[in-house]
Amino acid sequence: MHARLSSTVVLAALLVASPVAAQQAPEPEPQPGPWTSGYHNGSFYVRSPDDVFRLYVQGRVHVDYYDAFASNLGNLAPGVAPAQGFELRRARLELAGEFFQTWQWQVGAEFAPSTDDNVAANTASLSCKVNAATSAETCTPQENPVDNPTSKPAPTDAFVNYAGSTWTNVQVGQYYLPFTLENRISDNTTAFLERALVVRTIGVPLQRDIGAMFWGESPDRLLYYAVGVFNGDGPNRPNPDTRYDFSGRAVVRPLAKATTGPSKWAEVGVSAHGGSRDPTRVGYDMPVLTTAEGFSFWKPTYTDSFGRLIHILPSGEQTAFGADVYLPVGNFDLTSELVYASYHTREAVDGLQLSPFTERLGALEGWGLYAQVGYWIIGDHDIIGYPSYGRPIHVDFTQPQKAAQHGLQAVARFDQLTLKYQGESRGGTANARTPDGDVDVSSFTLGVNYWATRHLRVSVNYGYYALPSSSALSSLHEVSARVGVQF
Repeated sequence: MHARLSSTVVLAALLVASPVAAQQAPEPEPQPGPWTSGYHNGSFYVRSPDDVFRLYVQGRVHVDYYDAFASNLGNLAPGVAPAQGFELRRARLELAGEFFQTWQWQVGAEFAPSTDDNVAANTASLSCKVNAATSAETCTPQENPVDNPTSKPAPTDAFVNYAGSTWTNVQVGQYYLPFTLENRISDNTTAFLERALVVRTIGVPLQRDIGAMFWGESPDRLLYYAVGVFNGDGPNRPNPDTRYDFSGRAVVRPLAKATTGPSKWAEVGVSAHGGSRDPTRVGYDMPVLTTAEGFSFWKPTYTDSFGRLIHILPSGEQTAFGADVYLPVGNFDLTSELVYASYHTREAVDGLQLSPFTERLGALEGWGLYAQVGYWIIGDHDIIGYPSYGRPIHVDFTQPQKAAQHGLQAVARFDQLTLKYQGESRGGTANARTPDGDVDVSSFTLGVNYWATRHLRVSVNYGYYALPSSSALSSLHEVSARVGVQF
């Protein structure tokens, strides 16, 4: 009896250990955990249990106040004077995400600012069109609302990025052009409410473009590069002439391995941008050159001695080069950039921009620079981080959560812009009213930024401008303030 019971126990043990038994009684598979969401080091996120899919929720609201002072400001016509009063500078919704932590994407839409159409104009006017082939003009009456507010939502950053490695990324879509240091910094964290004079006038006046970019960085953050091919016509505009621009930027951080303090982020950068515009296909104007609050000191339109409206358009070669340096020392931030640009132009009568009737060929060229210093009275650089270059969002959950901080930063900047416009330098005859000559502007700006973490800023700026003699104002004082929430 005892022997029979032992044999039964041994047989049962062998059956349990056999593959057949294992197949008949498989262990239950682990069930996926719940989706997770939260906030980590500046980003709100939702991610799948296996971390294959991540979603980042973003947005910003910037409410500004503008005021200006000048000796004859009250004599300027409506629509000419600088902006004054409250303005919804930005109201933006954005989403970003990742797949397999290798593919990143982002899409954003801007719902501000609002504008006025037909400022202080007549309710009734003639709408005229000129036949580009025959020069015949036909006019019909139309009714126009006066000071009609309009808001036109438009895409901002919209792109897909493939991160093969830290060295090799491919990004396609619409985003900040890789030219100059400051153009790659987010609007949320620029030291002043608007970018430096040279950056937003001749460096990258349109900020964004549509194209494809190859970029990468060494794992030790010592070297960075970006080079891309773009339409060259700015954001949300299709390519009219099938010509393309090339733009690139390279950065070296010489102290990245030498120190662990703020100076490890010191960098020296160079940028280049080049392309051309087909005079038979490109009919949009050159960018307007303005102060921070939008006062125009050089416009790409004028009325010639025959009473015709003349447009100054980009035509032929468009080239620009830049160099920059950034140095954080203790609680100080020192930044400087230099840009040289040569933009070939042509002039055409209103309605004939795409006709063969070009009045003259010229160029707008020159250089500009700024020198900037910032000091953290409370807090330090880590509140908003160091100058970025528009890398797609990727949250590193292995890094510990940083404590929330407050910060108070004082900043000062000197800008110099030295340009010359010659409307007939490449062909044609100047008109008596062609705006030939120097476009020299100097400005000095002071600012204070309070940061309640990087997600809320309260800023006040004061700027003084010495403007060209051809401008409606010879000098201008601007005061601006912002309350901004951003995440």
